[in-house]
Amino acid sequence: MFKNLKNKIAVILIGAIVSVTFAGCAGSKPGDRLKEIKPIPISVEGVEFKVGESKVGDIVNGGLLVSPDLNFKSGIDGLKLDKMTYYLGYINKDGYNLGNINFVNNTKESKEYKDCLISEYKMKFTNLTSESKKYRFDNILVDGINFKGMSIDDVKKVMAEKTSEVSDIKEPDGSIAILNYTVNKVSVNISFDHTTKTVSEIDVQVYNTFFE
Repeated sequence: MFKNLKNKIAVILIGAIVSVTFAGCAGSKPGDRLKEIKPIPISVEGVEFKVGESKVGDIVNGGLLVSPDLNFKSGIDGLKLDKMTYYLGYINKDGYNLGNINFVNNTKESKEYKDCLISEYKMKFTNLTSESKKYRFDNILVDGINFKGMSIDDVKKVMAEKTSEVSDIKEPDGSIAILNYTVNKVSVNISFDHTTKTVSEIDVQVYNTFFE
């Protein structure tokens, strides 16, 4: 008798827990977790947008082009992204690569590229001779900072004013290859050239889980 009573109580408790869990899920909406972050502003050739908040169309409306491939021959007009999908685009102007973005459609319906949220911005600060499209990086600001030509110590100094959350990845010789920062739950990864020890790439990203 007591055993049956315990089983009944267990079933009732499990049912209550499941009900609460599904009630919580039903009340949540895609992207609710974005309220936890503070989007990082980016300025590219004077056009400003925020990773984790702005839409792809904000870049285009500012006077820059966004292309779905590195040919830079086509824009994004009329292109649609399926529901709950991520994609890549290239910011460009006058044939120069101004960095690439990842963007997300975190809704249950297809959306035009221009209406999708920017989840990542990545920019190289070096030009390799083998690359078909050259980067132009003289007028790129990340959270108000121009990282062009910065040394490891320079980066540590300016970023110490923004966050204490940092880790690093080292080269085989022990020197720093990448500094990984978290600023208000936004990832800012800064890579350094092995020879010059200056910034070679910066990657600002809001992880996909925040859009789900």
